[in-house]
Amino acid sequence: MPNSLTASAPDLRMATSHSPVGRAEFLFLVVILLIFSEGLLPRLLWDESSSDGSPILRFLWLPIYGVAFAGALWKAREIAQVCLRLPFLMLLLAVCALSFLWSIDPGLTARRSFAILMTTLAGLFIGTRYSWQTLLRGFAVAWLVVAIVSFLAAILVPAFGRMQDVHVGAWQGLYFEKNQLGGHMARAAIFAAFLAIMDGKYRWLWSGALALSIALVLLSTSKSSLLGLLVGLGILAVGAWMKQGVRVGLLTLWLGVIAAILTGAVFVFAPDLVFQLLGRDATLTGRTDIWFALADNIEERPWLGYGYGAFWATESAPGNWLREALQWDAPTAHNGWLEVTVALGLIGLILLTLDFLLTTSRAVLAAVNTWTGLFALAFIAQFFLFSLSESASLQQNSIVWLIYVALAAKLSMRPKQIVPVRPAPSLSRALAQLAAQS
Repeated sequence: MPNSLTASAPDLRMATSHSPVGRAEFLFLVVILLIFSEGLLPRLLWDESSSDGSPILRFLWLPIYGVAFAGALWKAREIAQVCLRLPFLMLLLAVCALSFLWSIDPGLTARRSFAILMTTLAGLFIGTRYSWQTLLRGFAVAWLVVAIVSFLAAILVPAFGRMQDVHVGAWQGLYFEKNQLGGHMARAAIFAAFLAIMDGKYRWLWSGALALSIALVLLSTSKSSLLGLLVGLGILAVGAWMKQGVRVGLLTLWLGVIAAILTGAVFVFAPDLVFQLLGRDATLTGRTDIWFALADNIEERPWLGYGYGAFWATESAPGNWLREALQWDAPTAHNGWLEVTVALGLIGLILLTLDFLLTTSRAVLAAVNTWTGLFALAFIAQFFLFSLSESASLQQNSIVWLIYVALAAKLSMRPKQIVPVRPAPSLSRALAQLAAQS
């Protein structure tokens, strides 16, 4: 991409000649992203006796944080400008950093707050340092490595790569359970699908990555991951279709509104049908039990919560009371919004919601005339969907939060010079132009 373009006006083309990133730096980026992918190392080094995970793994993160901090110093001016355009995220991080003052476990909160600050800083650096092309390729390559190793692990070492106790036979790959593998591969699929369309030079690679990601989602047997896959790919497909012209776009928009209304009606008037289609019971495999129980805990500390990362610690009295009441060793809230609320109270929830709405609105505006905006919208929709059933929001050392912050940074950047991007008159013509450029 031309250096004059930023997230606010991304070009349709993805030419490698404009990328300032060398091969060594790109390889280093992929290695960092693999560490953030949460695969293999957390599972091999996990220490159940420690509230803060494996001590070895905590030390392994220190050089990663050092790299993020050094990169932030290097790009301090650009990151400062981005931070000013992400006010709600900055306030959320400030509340998180200060939450040790009222935390039920100040030491644990201080350590985890530092980790989320460094994770966010890494996302800001990646978003400001790299072009859309390099950013998308870097994440896609990291996901591809995870997918290949997970596939081989399930084939060659079934006792490690497939679940043995519950959901016997479901593929889990490098992760603790099947939903993690399925969720990550659903996210990987939209990276691969987008690049398979836009990155003609390596279309063969991204097409293979897409096929492998979809296969792993299916083999994980995770219904929520399958739904997330369909949502992400559906938004990419519908967005590409709408770019064929104004009439097609308006027709698709109206059909989408009608479909949304019908879907909402089904959820309201026939929820049992939805659960049957998803293969779940009405409690969403016990998740709603946690949510209702957490409501009482949140009511006790409504505004500031229990401190970041402290509620679910093994020494946490309220967390242990909740687990005892549920008769289930619940590790998280299984809902990103409730997770933030129990940690940082309603103040944290409001700030996260405002930041999400701001980022979503920027993605929608960018998606009107740009392809990268369409990709950002697809990821944000997946992020919201998965946040309803897993604690992915504001999570330290998480590639999901890293991507969210990086995209938020890209979408907030002002172009140095406004470069108009004309929407393709037809999808076939756009693909033909891309093929010619590659």
